[in-house]
Amino acid sequence: MTATGIEPARIAGLRPALLPKVLRLPDWLIKFLARRMLAIDPAARSSMWDDLQRRRPTEIGELQGAALRLAEKAGTPAPLLKRVTALVRAAEQERRGSPCLTPEAVVATVRS
Repeated sequence: MTATGIEPARIAGLRPALLPKVLRLPDWLIKFLARRMLAIDPAARSSMWDDLQRRRPTEIGELQGAALRLAEKAGTPAPLLKRVTALVRAAEQERRGSPCLTPEAVVATVRS
C-alpha cells in the first residue's frame, strides 16, 4: 500500500513497476509470458458489431474516420481503411446487422 492508500493494479500478476523491464524482453518471450492475456475469445465481438446487430449507428466515423483523416493529411493511401469504412456504412444503411465478413474477405474486396 502506498502513502496515499491507493494500491496500483496488478497486471497479469506483475507489479506495475516491473512492466518497463518486462517490455524490454524479446518479443517471443513476452508473447510466451503473456499468452493468456493475448488470447482472444472466439465469441468476443466489438461494440461496433453490437451496434450493427441492433441496427444502431456505429462510431465508424470517429474511429476509422480519424485514421483516414490522418492518412490523407500524411499523403498515405489507406485502401483497407476506406473499404472497411464503406462496408460498415453500407451495413448501417441496409440495417441487416453485421455482414460477418472475415478479415480475408475484406482484404479480397480491396484487391478486386
